[in-house]
Amino acid sequence: MKLRNVLEQNDFPQNAIDIFLASKIQDLYPPQAEAITKGILKGKNLLMSVPTAAGKTLIAELCMLKSILANNGRCLYIAPLKALASEKFNDFKKKYADLGIDVGLAIGDIDSPSKYLNRYKIIVATAEKVDSLLRSKAKWLIDSLSVVVLDEIHFINDGLRGPTMEILIARIRQLNPNVQVLALSATVRNAQEMADWLKAELVLSQWRPIPLKEGVYYNERIQFDGYATKMITEDEPDDLSKLSVDTLRAQGQVLIFVNSRRSAQAVSVQVCKSVGKILTADERSQLIPISKKMAGGPSDSTKICRKLADVVLHGVAFHHAGLKPNQRELIEESFKKNLIKVISCTPTLAAGVNLPARRAIIRDLKRFESGIGAAYIPTSEYKQCAGRAGRPQFDDYGEAVLIAKTFSETQTLFEKYIHAAPEPVISKLSNEASLRIQILSSVAGGYVNDVNSMFEFIKHTFLYHQRQTSNLLEIISEIFEFLNKEGFIEKSGFRFFATPLGALTSRLYIDPMTAIILRNGLSKLKDTAPFPPIGILHLICCAPDSPVLNVGKNDMEVLETFASQFADEFIMTADNFGAFDDLYAYLATIKTTWLLSQWIDEEKEEMICDQFGIGPGDIFRHIESVQWLLYATGMIAQLFHKRTLTFQLEALRNRVHYGVKKELLELVELKGVGRVRARNLFNSGIKKLTDVKRLSADQLSKIPQIGKSLANDILKQLAEKPARELVTATSDEWTE
Repeated sequence: MKLRNVLEQNDFPQNAIDIFLASKIQDLYPPQAEAITKGILKGKNLLMSVPTAAGKTLIAELCMLKSILANNGRCLYIAPLKALASEKFNDFKKKYADLGIDVGLAIGDIDSPSKYLNRYKIIVATAEKVDSLLRSKAKWLIDSLSVVVLDEIHFINDGLRGPTMEILIARIRQLNPNVQVLALSATVRNAQEMADWLKAELVLSQWRPIPLKEGVYYNERIQFDGYATKMITEDEPDDLSKLSVDTLRAQGQVLIFVNSRRSAQAVSVQVCKSVGKILTADERSQLIPISKKMAGGPSDSTKICRKLADVVLHGVAFHHAGLKPNQRELIEESFKKNLIKVISCTPTLAAGVNLPARRAIIRDLKRFESGIGAAYIPTSEYKQCAGRAGRPQFDDYGEAVLIAKTFSETQTLFEKYIHAAPEPVISKLSNEASLRIQILSSVAGGYVNDVNSMFEFIKHTFLYHQRQTSNLLEIISEIFEFLNKEGFIEKSGFRFFATPLGALTSRLYIDPMTAIILRNGLSKLKDTAPFPPIGILHLICCAPDSPVLNVGKNDMEVLETFASQFADEFIMTADNFGAFDDLYAYLATIKTTWLLSQWIDEEKEEMICDQFGIGPGDIFRHIESVQWLLYATGMIAQLFHKRTLTFQLEALRNRVHYGVKKELLELVELKGVGRVRARNLFNSGIKKLTDVKRLSADQLSKIPQIGKSLANDILKQLAEKPARELVTATSDEWTE
């Protein structure tokens, strides 16, 4: 089927035809042709369950452009991850600017005002962001939709993000039954069941534009399924290096999937010398500035950063959640440019941005599971990693290679992974915590008003379609009773309405259990007295929305010492918080509080990473989460008229944001002045903004790490500030 013919037959204007044909696509792939045949451009709902790189996104673009250009429609493209959403946004914005189609991105702060989105014809967003908009009663968004694209719909199977995506799909279909739904997925076992739920046509195919060779490596040979066995003859010190160099000599790239961060780092070091020998002189020179960026500056460099910088010089990188977001982005960008040749990574990379390689090596097929021990990874996870093999426009084929430790294991791996079908997608909405969150948001948003209307709404979900829970009505009734008892909803006649606390909790996008913990904790504080920062940070760490650190056996003694030292400052204790019956749960909150206290006491990132066995990316995630929960705590304090506490909480929130002691809060507000430079200013006797303003640029530039350029910029900032902003906040507002 010719792309030009499809565009002309469906009345696409010539300027749109030119844009699509500029991508040099002439013939549609078989799954794409089937999607056209099944009516995707005639308004039909469709589920495309096809492998990676088989052309799902092009069909989504055709569907959206047809709706916009022919009917002045509005389209919503929902991606499960921020990285995926950003990638699609950048692609669409660049591609459709000449058509005058504005593309918006919605992935930011969940509580930020978003009415500006009304001017965009294509909105790319995460499910969480759209859900938050609906909680804020932005029904205008759904009413105006003509097409909704659900990318990676198999994420419904994810215990964390799945319930939000599922509820969102059900809500959109309930509020706008006429919206066209296009769901995209890698191959899933129960695709027909999902299509039936969406009342959609199904395109189910194993076809790939680049053939995938799946095989098992053992004793220097890869036994491929349906293809000839390949001997690996490279003279390298270990199997991973041999497999990597073999790929690189054929102008390919490699992804190596392992089961832990530590393994990802170790493997990168293991293969880097062998890979480095393949690099050209030009590639080595281009990798030097990239390596320097990975290492970071004097104030934020850590051992992990420096280790990453070292392997990058050899054309290798490791990739995991312990890295900073900018480091991960730089790795991905450098890999796409073929400067980084090999990435060792955890499987999370396979679920992220589009990053194909000639050969995907899945080294580790077992992973530690709490309460189980070492357990085989799901087949679907292997399929996700294997799907990254094969670079469009570069490779004639891709290779997914498993590694067997013994000859007898070879056949086991063929049966368990290569010949096996992925697990079916199962709704995770039956989890009581997920239902509690969604029921409150439904009442607060005005979408339901009693148990029966909530049950009628649940009938739109995949959970109900799968008939997982026989006593669903009873569970919903119990949650309504709980929310009523705890003051989130109240009954008027036969209808329930959200209380101010319920409405605020829903808008803040936090679990009602988090709101209860924060409310109860604040009730123990006097509004007129200063609160202990450690106590508030620990209160935050007790909330289910707060990530906590894992506790090892070696942590016990030092954590008990820390807990004993600050026992008088803790708001939540074993006497008033039942969750602390679990010793490990209690110590996890203590360990996380300790990390946060180190951060706001200006401990260096490297010391924190070493002390807690984490990466700089973990510090970033904890800071981001705690800032939001401190904001939520302040809003709850304000709701209960604890005004003085709100000032103190805002000051603590800023301390967490910048990682500083209270005395630096004024100085770190200057752009370009972080925690280290602010401390240098303070140690030089410059303690307030008014002190800075009295200095000349030359005097300011002589302070360590300031320099002439930043000095001039700082003075310019101060010159533009109104005089009242240079006055220090009143002492009682900053009291601790």
